[in-house]
Amino acid sequence: MPDLAAIAVGIVAVVAILSALLLWLWNITMPDVSGPRTIRFRQVLNLPFIAGIWSVSPSAIDHGSDGQGVAASQLGE
Repeated sequence: MPDLAAIAVGIVAVVAILSALLLWLWNITMPDVSGPRTIRFRQVLNLPFIAGIWSVSPSAIDHGSDGQGVAASQLGE
């Protein structure tokens, strides 16, 4: 059985890396996007990554009574 402290450190590291990536993408993309009327090609390529990171959030998961996480999009199926 893996050490729980090592798992917790791993989870914190992944969250920190994803947060840093989102912050970096936001800071290089949004100041230029919200100001001028035109968007450069590099900025257009960054927007799907930002949207992808936002779309996979803890609020998109419904924890059922059995404790298994079910994606909100699968609830209607």
